[in-house]
Amino acid sequence: MSNGPYGQIACDCGAVSLLVCGAPLGLGLDAVDEPVTFWPLDAIQIGQGADELDVSPQAGGGDCWACRRCRERLLCAHEEAGVAVLTGQEGDASDHHAPAMTSSWQRSLEALGYRVRSVPGA
Repeated sequence: MSNGPYGQIACDCGAVSLLVCGAPLGLGLDAVDEPVTFWPLDAIQIGQGADELDVSPQAGGGDCWACRRCRERLLCAHEEAGVAVLTGQEGDASDHHAPAMTSSWQRSLEALGYRVRSVPGA
């Protein structure tokens, strides 16, 4: 992970936290029109609670990372695309310079059912 901007994501019960470093690739919507934020998968690191993290295959593709205790879903990891999809939109995503979302990443995500848009200013 780099020493750039970072954030922390924690489940409701606090058993699992993830560190997110850098800037998002882009924003979009999932298959049911919920807002999501796309991050490079290598920008995600487990901060605490590795033993409480449940990683299981998701019907639409990828692996869902969730807390075993409270069952909150933290992200969906798509290894083949190298992208992590976090529910919701990072409030200050447009304040960071994001790496360019490659057309390969975009095609992969759209094939998985996401609607993608780039972060402004990227």
